[in-house]
Formats: sequence, structure tokens, C-alpha cells
Amino acid sequence: MSAVAPKSRFKGSITWFWTVIGPFLGLLATIGLFAYLTRGSGTFLSVYNWRTISVQSVIVATAALGMTLIMIAGGIDLSVGSSVALVCVVCALATRGSEMRLPWFLGRVLVPLKPLPLGPSLLLGVLVGGLCGFLNGTMIARLRVVPFIITLGGMKMYRGLAKWLAGSTSIYMPQEAQTWWFNSALAMEPKPSWLIVAPGVWILLVLSLLLSILLRFTVFGRHLYAVGSNEKASSLCGLAVPRIKVGVYAIGGLLFGLAGVFQFIYLVGTGDPTTAEGLELQVIAAVVIGGASLSGGEGTILGTLIGCLIMSVLSNGCVLAGIPNAIRDIIIGAIIIAAVSLDRFRRGRQD
Repeated sequence: MSAVAPKSRFKGSITWFWTVIGPFLGLLATIGLFAYLTRGSGTFLSVYNWRTISVQSVIVATAALGMTLIMIAGGIDLSVGSSVALVCVVCALATRGSEMRLPWFLGRVLVPLKPLPLGPSLLLGVLVGGLCGFLNGTMIARLRVVPFIITLGGMKMYRGLAKWLAGSTSIYMPQEAQTWWFNSALAMEPKPSWLIVAPGVWILLVLSLLLSILLRFTVFGRHLYAVGSNEKASSLCGLAVPRIKVGVYAIGGLLFGLAGVFQFIYLVGTGDPTTAEGLELQVIAAVVIGGASLSGGEGTILGTLIGCLIMSVLSNGCVLAGIPNAIRDIIIGAIIIAAVSLDRFRRGRQD
């Protein structure tokens, strides 16, 4: 036993290094590179630019928190971008009010929808995201179809639903419905100024802390890692695997819904059914770069936040350094391939 224990501790330390310290060192290297490339102007290291980076990270990072939970449990969700678009449309419709015509098989009846206050409208958007996640999780658990297929179908369905509700056009929230906190939630200059960064960033940080506690110190968190590591063994040990899957997808959906609310705020109250196309790729990339495994059973909230920062710093730094978007995409693609390759290499060494 004495010979096995040190080896087990060594493997655990290597896992922790790749999951947290590795991405953190990558972030420091990225910051150092762009600080050097923009040393003449000094704009990259300015306080205003880092406020900009923090605000630009909120939407992807919020959705990535939900994706982290799902990937730890061995799943994946490709419907993130479509869910965000649907939430934006629902929020816009709720604040404006409208008439919705039911489909032909329900009689083509016009249902009047009265406008809601801004707060309940945003809450409704979060709940819509949670409902999308719940439906995904239920179909995955009950039909026993791989998450890739179910969520790929969900991606098309939720995008189509957003376009149908919006009439394939953008919907705008009434100007009088906007409030001071709505306009300052993702402002580059936070109000009040003592917040240092926008309120949306603080909401993201508080959520990150709560989810870290959930994963590390609760039974549900331990069950997520167990299911992601070995679903069959977890089921044999008595874990309610289908219920856990539905729960984690529902929680992930709520976080996708919150990301949709942030997107709605970022678009200044616009419900655009075509928004957030390709967001799922950015979210999955951030989680993988942050050290999570596509095979499940591994990942941390801190690592995901670092992965989001790496992508935001890359995008921002490339703009300030005058590097074309095509080169930026190549760099991000190479980083994703490297992150997945390192994960496969690490798993091979552990096996």
C-alpha cells in the first residue's frame, strides 16, 4: 500500500497541474506576448482595456460555466447558441408584448401577450434557458441517445423557434422599458465607480464561486465527477444516473439562459434570432482550453474561467496588435487541438 499511495498522489498532482496550472501558465504567456507586441502604445495593459476584456468575457464565460458541469458529467450541449438566441427573443417579446398566433393544429388562435416589467422578463428568459436544458437532459436520459445527436437537434429546433417567434426579424425592447441598472450591467465604465468592473462581471464571479463550492463540497458535485468518469460503474453503485443527467442539463440550461440575458443586455435590448451563431464552439473551446476533458470526469470552474480569459485576451490582443482575424482563428484552433492532444496524452499516461 505504501508504494501505491505515492504513485496515486503523483497522478493526482499531475491532473491538477494540467487542469489549473497549465492553463494559467498559458494565460500568463498570452498576456506577456501581447504586452510585448503593443509595448509602443501601452493600450493592452491599460485599465480600460482590461475592463473591456472582462465585459467581453461575461457572455461566453457564463455559458461556459454550464458547459463545464455538463462536460464533467460526460455530456456536451451544442444548443448553447440557439438557446441564447431564443432567450433574447423571449426577453424582447416579454418587455414589448405582442400577439402570438398558435400553429394550425391548435386552431390558429391569436393569443394576446401583455408586456411585462423588465425584471420578470429577464427572469422568464433564464427560465426558458433552463427549460431548453431540461428538455435536452430528459431526451438524453430517456431515449439513451448520445448527447451530441440530441443537442444537435436541439440546436436546430431552438433556433427555428426563435425565428418563428420573432418572425425572422429583430425585435426591439421599448426605450421606456430600459432602466439604469439594465444600461450599466455590462458598461465599460461601471456605475457606481467603486465596483471597478461592470456588475455583470461580479455576478459571473459570484456564480463561479458558488459552482466551485457545489463541485467540491457537495454530494451532487461528487456524483457529477463519478458519472463522467464511469457511467456504468456509477449506476452499479446505486447512483440515479438519469436523474443526475437531467439535473445537470437543467442547471446548465439556466446558465445558458443567464448568458442569453447578458447577450440581450449587450445588444441593448434587441431580440435577434440570428445572434450567438457559433457560440457553442467558443464555449466548448474555452472549457477544453481550461483543462476539462471531452471524455468527462475532469474539469474545474477556475480552469474554465482561465480558458475564457485566454480566448478573450487573444481576440483583444490581436485587434490591438493589428493581427488579422484569420490569423487569430488559426491560433485559437491550434490551441484547441493542443489542449485536446494534451488531454489524450495525459489519459494515456495514466492508463
